[in-house]
Amino acid sequence: MNLRQHISRLATFLTKKLRLDVRFYGRSFGLISLGHTSAIIRGIATTFLMARWLPRNTMGEFRYILALFGIASIFSLSGLNISIIRGIAKGDTGIARAALKLIFLISPLGSVGLALAAWERWAHGETHVATGLLIAGLIFPLYSVSGLYGAILTGKDEIRKLTKIAVANNVLFALLFFAVILNTKELLPVLVAYFGFDVLIRGWITWREVRRLKPGGNSAEHLLLGKHLSAIGAFQVIAMQLDQVLIQRFFGYGSLANYSIAILIPEQIKDFINSISGIVLRRFSRHKNTPQILQQTKRHFWTVTAGSGILALAYIVVAPFILPWLFPQYQNQILPSIVYALGLTAMSIMVGVNFMQANNQIRRLWIFYIANTVLQIGSNLALVPFFGSWGAILSKTVTRLISAGLSYPRFEKSKDQTSNKS
Repeated sequence: MNLRQHISRLATFLTKKLRLDVRFYGRSFGLISLGHTSAIIRGIATTFLMARWLPRNTMGEFRYILALFGIASIFSLSGLNISIIRGIAKGDTGIARAALKLIFLISPLGSVGLALAAWERWAHGETHVATGLLIAGLIFPLYSVSGLYGAILTGKDEIRKLTKIAVANNVLFALLFFAVILNTKELLPVLVAYFGFDVLIRGWITWREVRRLKPGGNSAEHLLLGKHLSAIGAFQVIAMQLDQVLIQRFFGYGSLANYSIAILIPEQIKDFINSISGIVLRRFSRHKNTPQILQQTKRHFWTVTAGSGILALAYIVVAPFILPWLFPQYQNQILPSIVYALGLTAMSIMVGVNFMQANNQIRRLWIFYIANTVLQIGSNLALVPFFGSWGAILSKTVTRLISAGLSYPRFEKSKDQTSNKS
């Protein structure tokens, strides 16, 4: 029996044992993994080299601008990515152009917010940071739409094509960015390269994919879901970025650089797992809302919980060896990084949230994200001013673990009642 037959038998066994389409998710995850592997090359250029070559304060300034840029993303209407995936999966291709127009209409408000943040830093005598924020503000609207191609291709189930684009994009970006950082260690050139290359490469791909879509279908329902998710995401974005802003304000750019290194690899692992989220959403969106599907989703929830727990344990074992090698000047961040990695066990949130989105459970989504946001912001305000980066690490870790329980898949009451009547 050859290797291919052994793999096929193993896939059949796991499919029956886990009650999960192992072949589909294995093939999809394999392709996504290839794209994410190329992102490691990008990460080396944008983070590894910066951490080694840039002064600690410059690294902190860069992370601070990215944090404020992230807060401004509440005006990029990121929830519309879900609308595009869900809409195209159901045959409503007109959603892509509708989303593009809406983002272009709203995103300039993010530019205004970044300009105000630049004025505040200028008033404190931080001219370089203020200039960087102005540059980020100018490029913000284009950056907001440049990544829509990922949602379009995911909705069309063109994962292989998406992977090829991701590999080409990440390698090209890494080479260009490496050339910049090799020749300059200054904040502003690095910042322009970081945003500019992304917009040029991904923006062109997005424009090409939008033009290839034939208009069709009714985008109203999907836009409504996207607007709700974007509104929910506004609070979530603030909660996710607040820790970095607080660390900078109370402890300075050096402490922010330390924190960014402590969370770096666990966040990369989280992003790697979340990279399959769009595929899960598309899969869920094609199923009808039945008790059998709910039971299957609950099993998937616990399967992901077990798998992410094993992944977290593996990182905890290897972190004391790889962090000193990768970032020798940040060796004191080993223990904080290990504690932060405990939050990886909550990756089953992906299953619960995608189930809610696929079944248009807007009320549950609001409850989940409001609870998550209140807990995240409250714990940040209570812990970060007194404990610095340790407070931020405990805040995010505890919030994720509690949120996993809140995301457990179930029907909304009205749908439960409908099922019982039938």
